[in-house]
Parts: sequence; C-alpha cells; structure tokens
Amino acid sequence: MNDAIRVFKEEVGFLKLFYLFKEKYRSLGRVGGSVSLQTFSESELDSISGFLGQPSEKLRLKGAVSLLTFEKELSNTGFSDYTLVQLLEAVLEESICTKKQEADVEKASEKSFFEALESKIPCDSVWLQHIQGKSPDTRWIWSLYRQNKEELHEKILIVSKAFASLPKKNESERLPFFSQRTTGNPHYFDQHEPAGKLLLHRMYVEQLIKGKTEANMPKSTEELNDVLSDYGIIRDDLWNFVTCQGIIASFQDEVHPVWKAAVQTKTVMNVPMKELMKVDRIWSNIGMNVWVVENSSVCSTIMDAVPNAAIVCTHGQLRTASWRLLDFLVQSNCTLHYSGDLDPEGILIADKLMKRYKEKVVLWRMNKEAYEMSVSDEDISGRLSKLDGVTSSEWGELTSAMREVKKAGYQEAIVSLLIQDITE
Repeated sequence: MNDAIRVFKEEVGFLKLFYLFKEKYRSLGRVGGSVSLQTFSESELDSISGFLGQPSEKLRLKGAVSLLTFEKELSNTGFSDYTLVQLLEAVLEESICTKKQEADVEKASEKSFFEALESKIPCDSVWLQHIQGKSPDTRWIWSLYRQNKEELHEKILIVSKAFASLPKKNESERLPFFSQRTTGNPHYFDQHEPAGKLLLHRMYVEQLIKGKTEANMPKSTEELNDVLSDYGIIRDDLWNFVTCQGIIASFQDEVHPVWKAAVQTKTVMNVPMKELMKVDRIWSNIGMNVWVVENSSVCSTIMDAVPNAAIVCTHGQLRTASWRLLDFLVQSNCTLHYSGDLDPEGILIADKLMKRYKEKVVLWRMNKEAYEMSVSDEDISGRLSKLDGVTSSEWGELTSAMREVKKAGYQEAIVSLLIQDITE
C-alpha cells in the first residue's frame, strides 16, 4: 500500500465513510446515491470536508455526501487515476462486487451444483428440480447447502441410491437395517440426521409426483411413521400397536388362525405393526360397522359390555399400526364409527380421519348435544386456537359451543350412550 492510500486509512473518518460507500455501491450496483453523515463526529467531518474542499459547516448542514461528488473530487487530487470503486478496493484491501454480481455468481454456482447431481442421478431430476424451486419445504436443505455444499452433494447421492433400494411392494424392512444395508451405518437415516430428513423429503416429493397434492412433510412422530410405512420402512414394529376385538384378518385368502381364535374366544388383542405386516386383508367379524374409540379406559368398558362387537381402540393419536388397520377395514368396505374426547385434540384426530376416509367415517357422539352432556371442569381456553385448522361444516355447532364454554368434554360421561348405540 502506497503512502497516499495509507492516508485514507489513517485520516480520521475516511474508513468509516468508505465502508458506507461500499455498501451503497453494492446495493445500487453502481456509483450513485448518498450516504448519511449523521453519525460522524466533528473531527471526522472536518477531515472529509477538507478533502472535498467544502466548509465543514456546509457539509454538516447537508448531512450527507454523494458518491458521485466524492468520485468527481478525485480528479482534483493525487488520486485522479482512480475510480471510486478502485480507491475503495485499495483502501479496504478487498475486491468489491455488487450484490447483483454476487447473486449472479451464486446462481451460477447453484446451477452447476444441481447439473452435476442430475448427471449422476437423472432418475431423481424431478426431486432436484423441486429443491431448486426453493419452496418453503426446502429452506432447511438450502441451509445445508450454505453450510457445506460438498457434504450435501454426497448425502443427496446416497439418499437417491437408498430410495431406489426401498423394499418391494408388500415387503417391509426396519429402518436401522435398511440404513445398514444401503449405507453401512444403521443410524444414517435416523430422524435427527440430515440424511434421514432428506430421505423423508424424497418420499414427500414422490407423493406429490403421484398426484397426492394434500401431502405434507411429516411434523409429528405419527406422520413420520406413516410416511415411512408407505414405503415399507418400519421404525418400531413392536411398541407401535393397535387394540381390537371382533376383527378378522387373512393373508393370501387364508384366514389367520390367531385372529380367528381371538374372535371365537372373544379375546381382545394388542396387535403390533410387526403382525399387521403379515396380513393383507382385515374386516369386521359381524356386519360392516366398526366402532373406533380414542380413549383406552372407555374402550375397555365398552368391550366388556359388548364382547361380540367389532371395536378398535387407537389410544389417542393414531400411530402407524392404527392407520394400517383402519386402511384395511375401509378397503373391506367397513364403516368406521369414531368417538373421541370433545376437546381440541380429539376434534383434530377425528377431522384427520374424516379427511382420510371421507364418507367411510361417521362421527359417533361427537356433536353439540354430546358435548353438553360430557362437559367437564377442565379449562381449554389456551388450546382453542387448535380448532382454527378445522374447517368442515360438520364441526360448526360443536366448535362454536366449545369456544363459548371453554371446557373439555370427555367420553367417560357418555359411555352408557356409546354402549347403547352398539347394542341397539
């Protein structure tokens, strides 16, 4: 750095001014505009006004200095060979690009990144194009890109290879063993790992490709398990269970002996996902009506009263095992009569069932009348906002009553009516 340039670094106020010039140039994309001098001290303004050949009082009153004015003044000094940008680069000792130039470079880099991927995994071009679209569901992927694009490149290639190696239709594989088989690491696709999230995103985009426009990236554990199971991947096939009675199952047109024996002996079964994966058809032993209950203690009471009825207990939020059982029942043309607690969470569960199974779901004692009979002292004021996502007109009267009363209604208070509905 020559002595003339060093003057700007040592003279009070100029470094501060030049950093402001740099940001103004970067944002405008040209030498233009003005920067404010409001934060400059008297001594700093004196230095700048001396360079511009203006009285410091005039500069102080003006409160700003134009980039073009400063550049023009260079021709009257020992810096006539410099443009303003060249001077800024020399003093600040850095190459200065406009924000547009940086964006263009970054855009070209992104394009090169995805072209390299598409050349290696053309089968996943639609997924890669979806990521390039920068929709909200891809923000976290772009965060990974900014952190380490080489690492992201490698993970996408591995996920693509693994996705192509998913279990065949009607087959399943536990997640750790799938990870071990495809990557050599049983924890590579764990939920908290970037690769695990990328695999889920690949599955999500595949659902969109197949026309499932209502598909979303899974947010809850239940949704996560549901998506994975759609592709034959099981996270937990023992603890993930559903409870039922009066239900028959078969595999390849042969009735399963355990399910058959349970019906014959009026035995209630806790059926884990592990066993549900071994059957390909499930139906009601009596008629086409299946009574589905959210609350386990209420369901147990109903089962005691009507041991011959086809009854399912989901134990609150539906896990993958519950969804699989209900899917099979609907495929067998059964009608699901669903009864849950009359609180925001219970309404959301029922609404999810209605959206999934449509006319095959009948709300069972989930109305204003049942709410008034089952209302408790539990305040739900802080949870009522959850009802904002419920839009079906079928909920109108009930949700209005809940917003007004602000109390939860529970199935225990109407269990005798639930039993009566089945026996009539």
